[in-house]
Amino acid sequence: MRSPDLRRLFWYIPIILAFHNAEEALTMPQWISVHLPMVQEKILFFVRLQFSSTQLYISLVLVTVLPFLLTFICQRGKLTQRKLGVMLILQSIIFWNALVPHIAGIFVLRMYNPGVVTALVCNVPFSFYLLNRVQQEGILPNVVLRNCIIIGLAVYLPLVYLNHLIAQALVSIF
Repeated sequence: MRSPDLRRLFWYIPIILAFHNAEEALTMPQWISVHLPMVQEKILFFVRLQFSSTQLYISLVLVTVLPFLLTFICQRGKLTQRKLGVMLILQSIIFWNALVPHIAGIFVLRMYNPGVVTALVCNVPFSFYLLNRVQQEGILPNVVLRNCIIIGLAVYLPLVYLNHLIAQALVSIF
């Protein structure tokens, strides 16, 4: 894959994520107001989950803007293996986000949950496409590609929690 092709392809990461976050922004407040007790009953991890619509929107803005900024930074100058790795870790985080709360939520909750449509239609297919394309073209060694996926998984939940705390702090300030 030529560098310009890869650069263009990487812009799809934040763009697709923005569509996903828009689905959550449009559906989450109403959905959570109806279904939070059932979610807390079925998924013990969420037993203490409380957030306002304002906090949700701040969280979504943060996780939409930061990937655009990261993509912009990685696009500057020569496209190095480190920059490729950063972009693939970002896509891996998005992939795990699609799998863990959204697709798994279909099976646990037995219903639609906010973000699942774009997770199924956009995030997961694009993740497979991007990772497969990078592997097929030998852009990074397979071990580096695998490590990007593992790092994405390892940092996913801590980043979600950190984002939640930052949004909570910003709501309390303003």
